[in-house]
Amino acid sequence: MDRQVQDYLDRVHDADFEMLCEVDRICKMHGINYYLHGGTFLGAIRHQDFIPWDDDVDILFLRKDYERFIEVFEKEADERFKLHPFERYPQFFDFISKIADTSITYEKTSYGAEEFYENRYSHPTLDLFVFDVEAERHKWQLLRLQLLYSLAMGHRPYVDYSKFKGIMKIAAWILPHIGAFIPFKKIAQMYKKVQVEGGISKVEEASLRDENNDVRRMLFISNEQQNPKYWGLDFDAEHLVLGHDTAFIRGKEFPIPKMHDRWLSKTYGDYMSLPPKEEQVPMHVNIIAR
Repeated sequence: MDRQVQDYLDRVHDADFEMLCEVDRICKMHGINYYLHGGTFLGAIRHQDFIPWDDDVDILFLRKDYERFIEVFEKEADERFKLHPFERYPQFFDFISKIADTSITYEKTSYGAEEFYENRYSHPTLDLFVFDVEAERHKWQLLRLQLLYSLAMGHRPYVDYSKFKGIMKIAAWILPHIGAFIPFKKIAQMYKKVQVEGGISKVEEASLRDENNDVRRMLFISNEQQNPKYWGLDFDAEHLVLGHDTAFIRGKEFPIPKMHDRWLSKTYGDYMSLPPKEEQVPMHVNIIAR
């Protein structure tokens, strides 16, 4: 990796670590459970640090903890860290609420349209993913989330049709045109309603285990939709029912789900192997920050 790019990423990782520590502090203060997720989870296991080329932070909450976190964060956090709940704005970025470190501003992001989003996401960000209980008709639940996502794309400055094939490409053209006439906040309300159809889990063994003491309900990441491979990713509730483990980033312990090998293998396959060199690049920014 180019030295200039690595120097920039070092600055971003410093900001990422400070955001994560602030979240950890607030969660401990209020008794809120959270877990490292995505590339941050993988980095903690494989590198005991952030992935060298990663440029954001991912964490995961159960629904009840997520709602509590949203309630308290802005009251407690350092003013440089700005919370951006996805439903607060008329523009659609995705259904993931984010925290941005406004002390660093990107000159240009990989998605462009910085002015359209009023530069809210032109900073290092921490993404808040949510675990919900799968509804009884979970495939139907996922299908409606996908349809609502397609409608929401009508509130983006452009749609990248190269990501779609066949009939999905047709749907990706038609539905955003319809969605553009529906206020995004209305679409967001519908999306949140479908997310929680399975109930808001307290992750208590009594409610998640049957008479044979087997886990009977699955939890799914209801706002994981950036990559079709991970859409609605689900896991046995026992990953969280059985408590949590910890992993280190920069010498500090953070919570991760139990049985991390099974979790990461399901998500990434051979997760301890590095990807090809050409894939070892930042995802969200493509030039040096000022």
